[in-house]
Amino acid sequence: MNKITKKVFNNSLHNILKDNIVPSIESENINEFKIGKSYFYELKDNDKLLAVHKGLNSAFQQSIPLNNAAMAFRKGKSYLDLFEPHRKNYYFLRLDIKAFFHSIGVDDIKRSCSTYFEDVYIDDGKKQTLVDAFINLVTYKVPDDSTNEDFKGKQVLPMGFITSPVISNIVFRKIDIQIQKLCSQHNIIYTRYADDMLFSSDKSNRYVHSNGFINEMSILVGQMNFKLNQHKTLKAIHTLSLNGYTIQYSDVRDDKVINEFRLSNKKINIIKKMIHLIEKEKRTEQYILKKFFNYKLPSTVPDDNKMEYYKHQLNNKLTGYRSYLLSFVVFNQTYDCMQKSTTKKYIELIEKLNKYIS
Repeated sequence: MNKITKKVFNNSLHNILKDNIVPSIESENINEFKIGKSYFYELKDNDKLLAVHKGLNSAFQQSIPLNNAAMAFRKGKSYLDLFEPHRKNYYFLRLDIKAFFHSIGVDDIKRSCSTYFEDVYIDDGKKQTLVDAFINLVTYKVPDDSTNEDFKGKQVLPMGFITSPVISNIVFRKIDIQIQKLCSQHNIIYTRYADDMLFSSDKSNRYVHSNGFINEMSILVGQMNFKLNQHKTLKAIHTLSLNGYTIQYSDVRDDKVINEFRLSNKKINIIKKMIHLIEKEKRTEQYILKKFFNYKLPSTVPDDNKMEYYKHQLNNKLTGYRSYLLSFVVFNQTYDCMQKSTTKKYIELIEKLNKYIS
């Protein structure tokens, strides 16, 4: 394996040095915002820092091996790959890791990543090693005056940095391997997409639903101070519906068992109803957005631009749903995971959406 050298910083390292070392990222360079219950941190317009982060990301993706259970943030993989290995199973378990990114400690990052860096100093005075410079670049100390009560004053791997996803996979690799080993002993399939852990087994094996198995998972992730979100634990038999996606183990039909991975009926019905309101009832964009998404117009939109704004927002929604459908049609071409009738239905919906997307 090739070690990561100073060159991966895209020859931009000198642009961010202070006193010949890489400083910690200051709050003045960060936008903190909240979506739902989660806090995000993004770099403000800072081309110098972004150039270094992009160089690091590229180097990680090319040089560092990841566990094959990790599906997130990898070239050629998508959220759909989280589900596909489980399609032919019967018992399903979803576990969620609480505050996944922000629970990753600096020591864990350094311990997991040090082996991949060249053991050199970035300055002639030998004040800072390459890996210490890396830590300063990819972590952030949440200010004491932040509203992020759980992590203020702590140095975190920020959700929102472009480097955080691949670093999280590197750090979690040790745990992924241990979980895979345990699952292999019990004939259980395991995949993970960031904080979403998915497990499944066939009809003869209910151990995946046992408290003993869940406790073992809690112990394994606890090695790095991760905790399971107990209220997000989901057990399912026969059919799993999660985040708009469904795996269904069907009954025997014509002496053949049909196992299908598709969009949930709820998501498909929303698409159908939206098309009906546009096509048959001739409802306005404002009506549809309010009915399905409880959409409220921002106060900053001028009165004479409201209708155009609604039109633009509904167009975005329709485009998003078309992307969902297309992703399944393309995914099915590789994995043959849907019935022909389902594929036909999706293609027909795509064609209808195309009529109303500008």
